[in-house]
Amino acid sequence: MFLLRFMLRNYYLITASLLIALVSVYYSFHAAASLQVEGTSEPANEETIDDAKPDSYNKTVLKLARGQSLSGLLLSSGYSAGIVFDIVDSLGKVLNMRRIPEGQEVFVKSAEDGWIEEVELKVNFDRFVRAKYDGNAWLAEEDVTETYAIPTFSIATIEDSLFKAARDDGVPASVVMEAIGLFGFNVDFQRDIKPGDRVIIIYEKLYNYDDKYMSEGKLIHAKLEGNERNVEFWEYTRLDKETGYYELDGKSVQKTLLKTPVNGARISSGFGYRKIPALNFSGLHHGVDFAVRTGTPVMAAGDGRVQIAGWHNTYGLRVKLSHVNHYDTMYAHLSRIADGIYTGAWISQGQVIGYVGSTGMSTGPHCHYEVHYYGTPVDPLKLEFPPQYRLDAEDIERLNSKRDVLSAHFGL
Repeated sequence: MFLLRFMLRNYYLITASLLIALVSVYYSFHAAASLQVEGTSEPANEETIDDAKPDSYNKTVLKLARGQSLSGLLLSSGYSAGIVFDIVDSLGKVLNMRRIPEGQEVFVKSAEDGWIEEVELKVNFDRFVRAKYDGNAWLAEEDVTETYAIPTFSIATIEDSLFKAARDDGVPASVVMEAIGLFGFNVDFQRDIKPGDRVIIIYEKLYNYDDKYMSEGKLIHAKLEGNERNVEFWEYTRLDKETGYYELDGKSVQKTLLKTPVNGARISSGFGYRKIPALNFSGLHHGVDFAVRTGTPVMAAGDGRVQIAGWHNTYGLRVKLSHVNHYDTMYAHLSRIADGIYTGAWISQGQVIGYVGSTGMSTGPHCHYEVHYYGTPVDPLKLEFPPQYRLDAEDIERLNSKRDVLSAHFGL
């Protein structure tokens, strides 16, 4: 009874004493912990945190096969149709699903139970697109790296080939191939280029804003200097905002038809009367034969519509196209016709329509290329095809101003 009266009488004193004791214990513990952390030379619990929270996601890299869609790739990898539909539907808001190229890598992040959390595609060196699941829906986003361009100059003397000369001087292969493709409208690479000729190329190098090199940019200018003639062109954006490559007189480099539908080939047989080995008699050879390895892509010489895509006993697998201005072209002895090439299909210049082979009556891999004008076979190497476009006077003046500035800068 005495103890109870004592506790009631001294309630506040006892409570205050207990609080002081608890506070003292807390600060003593906190100080000891602080001293322990300050006494270490590395973060106190970094490894402990990492070990406690391991990466619980699986990361898978998938790759699109020829003719395969993104949805087909994901379905074939075992993901459910409903989820695949939602992923593709969301990505379609930031990406043209029909333009995903063969070989595109697709990065899939999924949980341990197999549930997809994220799908990402590196579309370009400076652009990533991804679809993420936020717990309720799939949402698409894209990351674009800001870049700036620096014009870069190359001048090289040709000894073996234009390609090797430019590559040896450090020009990226993609830029060289674009220049070769454009030169191909005016240059016969077998007869027009001689050792000692020079090739000049101006192209862009792209950097991010941390001044890190990202990639090569567009081709700005290319010139072939030879003993017999010079050929040059410049990139230019017209007043109507269309960009192309033009000669200084305003004619577009691109013509209505290509003279050569394959890259890196040699002429094994020209147009005209000759002995035809496969048929063992002499007659009119209606086209030009370009000898090159099997599987080399064959390109459409110009915009047009497919008239024929199939088998012929003499020509083997062949494709025939109809173009404007009463021109037709035919490509024969193909090993395979490209996907999407069928009678009635519309084709763009430079589009791959098939692959070199030796089908039909052929003695070796080559592309037999014919050009018909009003239905009559003509020699494609002797034709001067009209330009696709001609600049007006104001555009020509602006093009020449651009040429003058860059020529002065590089001392051309």
